[in-house]
Amino acid sequence: MSKSRNSAINKANRYFALLFLVMLVSIASLSGLGASQPDKGTIEVQILAINDLHGQLEPPISKMVIDYNETGAPIRVDAGGSEYLATHIKELRSENPNTFVISAGDNIGASPIISSRFHDEPTIKALNIIGLNFSAVGNHELDNGLNELMRIQNGGCHPTDGCLNNSSFEGAHFQYLAANIVNESTNATIFPAYKITCVQGVPIGFIGVALKDTPSIVTPSRVKGLKFLDEAETINKYAKELKHMGVKTIVVIIHDGGYQEGLYNESLNMSGPIVDVVNATDPEVDAFITGHTHQAYNANIDGRIVTQADSAGNLLTDIDLVISNKTHDVIEERSRNIIVSRDVPKDSEVTELVNEYNSQIAALANRVIGNITSDITVVMSDSGESALGDLIADAQLYATSDPSNGGAVVAFANPGGIRADLIYTQQSGNELPGQITYGEAFSVQPSEISLVTMTLNGTQIDTLLEQQIDNPTPRILQISKGFSYTWNESAPMGNMINISSIKINGTSINPSSPYRVTVNNRMADGSYNLFVLKEGVNRTEGPLVRDALVNYFAAFSPVTPEPMNRIAVVR
Repeated sequence: MSKSRNSAINKANRYFALLFLVMLVSIASLSGLGASQPDKGTIEVQILAINDLHGQLEPPISKMVIDYNETGAPIRVDAGGSEYLATHIKELRSENPNTFVISAGDNIGASPIISSRFHDEPTIKALNIIGLNFSAVGNHELDNGLNELMRIQNGGCHPTDGCLNNSSFEGAHFQYLAANIVNESTNATIFPAYKITCVQGVPIGFIGVALKDTPSIVTPSRVKGLKFLDEAETINKYAKELKHMGVKTIVVIIHDGGYQEGLYNESLNMSGPIVDVVNATDPEVDAFITGHTHQAYNANIDGRIVTQADSAGNLLTDIDLVISNKTHDVIEERSRNIIVSRDVPKDSEVTELVNEYNSQIAALANRVIGNITSDITVVMSDSGESALGDLIADAQLYATSDPSNGGAVVAFANPGGIRADLIYTQQSGNELPGQITYGEAFSVQPSEISLVTMTLNGTQIDTLLEQQIDNPTPRILQISKGFSYTWNESAPMGNMINISSIKINGTSINPSSPYRVTVNNRMADGSYNLFVLKEGVNRTEGPLVRDALVNYFAAFSPVTPEPMNRIAVVR
């Protein structure tokens, strides 16, 4: 189909959308929608939002930090779990019939075994029960490519495993929105850019936006043929279009976010890409529901609400917009993050769903694979090293260090791929304290990514360590035993690491000497802006990152947390 024909079709679609909107508003006004409520000149719309659920149907192991005591120690509470999330949402929805339930993406992908084992169909079913309306497309929605995401949206049996439980999969009852993901072959967005809904005759526009850097953090082949447009420019384009259609209440759902240094309802020293996005967008946009950075904040940037609800269903954002019936503009707005506490009844329908899938994976998930002597967590030292990161890097080195196969001398593990802690007292089945099950290991390393061993010289290793810091999203790679280095936080970008500080078994590396290095296959393709890894030669494939961890437990249990002394930082 020609580009001119595509353009004509898109223009026609917009015309009919405008015509439909005018008809909808007229019908709503004539039929007296909402007449049961006294007309006070305004309507109040409630938006309930989550982000980065990642298939966390069961309550997460980690506790939510809600405050700090007088000594500075964190006060933590149990939070999360889809059964409790459903109850909280249904209770809040009952207080206001004008409620929308929204997700800022990464509903699926990097999911625990209860969801991942079934291609994340259980999570979509749970979100259908909860009543999700719209979702942005997160980078993990594209872990298995566009065709699989279309199946998630539209339903149908998995192309390889077929229909699970001898029943067809209906797909998502909610709509994915993707204003800035364009199919290069059709020049059209893969999902609608926005949706307009009318509440008592007042139109409200929801624009869905993906992370523009998605191609740099997923397997490149999965997004081949897709173009990811600038976030702010895309928002402005469709905000202008919505305004021309008479829509003056606009909410952006975006899978990009920021960082802050306060508690879950604060926004102390906000930073990160979302700040620039908000400041660059049309002031007609009233609220930004964000994700991706797994942070909790309740901010006001440039006079607009900007929120994020942590991850894994620990929090729920509640945004209340008071809108003028006359002007259709927001005249008052409030927002807060709510702890998804477990002091409410479980939602029976979601519980039935969770129990159904749990029964099918129990034997595999509860198989004991090893032991730990104490908690091993992702809590980082000042240098960016964690005990769990050390363990995972050690497991990856062990899996790829066989000299007969060009064995590696160091492994670099992606900290973003570590999704849960290993807790000594955690008991998911009938195992004893300290025993680790396959399901627990799966939760720590849920992604279906494999290891790659390659050859780099010493200079390239130095460049890799610089690139991990000089990065839109800095991530300190976790390193295996025997490897060490120091980085200087006050030094200029690109010169934070003196190559002489990089050592293997106590000996400084040689800039020109070759070394066998293990990373995961996404990193090997230059993802996360670790471009130097694309230069690696003599590549050999290794096992899945999760299998490496499972095999390490089998060989070295009981496992004790390392002292986190491999990476040093100078300030």
